[in-house]
Amino acid sequence: MRFFLRYFLLSVFLFGFPTVVFSASFDRNNVIGDRELTSSQAMGLSRIQSFLAAKGALGGLSFAVDGVTKTAAQIIYENALTYEISPEYLITRMQVEQGVITAGRPTDNQLNWATGYGRCDHCTPEQAAKYKGFDNQVAWGAKGVRTYIDDIASTGTTISGWGPGVTKTSLDGLEVTPENAATAALYTYTPWVGYHEGDENVGGNSLFYDIFTKWFNLSYPDGTLLQDVNTGGIYIIRNGKKLPFTRREAFFANYDPRDLIPASKVTLDAYETGQAISFANFSLLRSPSGTVYLYNDGKIRGISSGEVFRKLGYNPEEIQAVSWDTLKSFQEDSPITADDVFPAGILYQYKETGAVVYVDPKGVRHNIINRELLNVNFKGKQVVSVAATVIDQLPRGNDVLFPDGTLVSSHEVGSVYVISNGEKRAFTSAEAFTQLGYRWDNIIFTSKAALNLHPNGKPLTLDK
Repeated sequence: MRFFLRYFLLSVFLFGFPTVVFSASFDRNNVIGDRELTSSQAMGLSRIQSFLAAKGALGGLSFAVDGVTKTAAQIIYENALTYEISPEYLITRMQVEQGVITAGRPTDNQLNWATGYGRCDHCTPEQAAKYKGFDNQVAWGAKGVRTYIDDIASTGTTISGWGPGVTKTSLDGLEVTPENAATAALYTYTPWVGYHEGDENVGGNSLFYDIFTKWFNLSYPDGTLLQDVNTGGIYIIRNGKKLPFTRREAFFANYDPRDLIPASKVTLDAYETGQAISFANFSLLRSPSGTVYLYNDGKIRGISSGEVFRKLGYNPEEIQAVSWDTLKSFQEDSPITADDVFPAGILYQYKETGAVVYVDPKGVRHNIINRELLNVNFKGKQVVSVAATVIDQLPRGNDVLFPDGTLVSSHEVGSVYVISNGEKRAFTSAEAFTQLGYRWDNIIFTSKAALNLHPNGKPLTLDK
């Protein structure tokens, strides 16, 4: 047989289960997504090399392949491209099967059977010989999984009958219905659910999921917009949580769909789910008792009277009726009274110079030092031209910053940054930028002065 159904994973006993466990997110029917299994360029050669060197001794080893000496990283990289299988999968598979990635002194057995391919209980040494050796193990480990994927595409199932939508029983006695080809391929390779939901003494796909998630789930800064590649659901990262948008209008009123980054199940699983976003900022919400509230970023302010409502010029047709439960899910701030001149803020422009400032709901003015900051923060907003005496009498606050999640650069600097919590975080490499899913055409070029409004934050890297 080409594949080996291992009963107990050697790495479990030698190295123990991972210290970071994501059991709350593990789904035996959807272990990883198809893209995560088949993204052959998920890691470049240099990143594979640095990853192996950081984890253990494998990064310093070379092997003779058809008379040519190649590093372990080269072997992984080339086979990933040849068979269109993710190098992240191959690295995870080797750690699951033999613990060879983190081994300080890999044994011959760990190297010769790195992916566990062809090492079946009933195979003779002669039958297993062609799979032996590090280069063979990586090649067959990639080729075997590619065969499973291709078989599913052509017949609906793998050689052992696993396929999307096909219910089978794992070796630890649980019914599993794979939701995608990747999960079916994983169970073909290792038909155990493992310790999360199945046999607590077996690693199986539980161990695979934990290692893959620990090493390769992508971490994003606050303000990032993520879209689930499977369901299409949209989230924004805030305070380390993913906040789902439950209404299209809530997203499109405040955000640009070009800023969405495709995200896998593994990436999204790494974030705790926070409060859903169902309304656009500055929506008008009516309680069952008739009070109208102004909603903004998860907070509400009641409008104190009908007279105040009319004075502020709101349109009654824009009011949305909501339940008490909905209102109770928001933080309530002080009511809007006749003293609140601009509860949603306003843009003032100096008649004399043309400069624009933002006046916040508390009546504090904030300078907008260039056009990029104005367009990103207040695109399409009305600007009111007034005399300098009107603006200058207002208390002055901090200058307006770029919103979280904005990609910025300057021809004077050269580095590319993403804004998060008011800080600018530099990408450590072009690979980090592209692998995290950002788009070059979304970068806003601005002045060095505008960049300097944001203190430097922690650089963004792919390394864990």
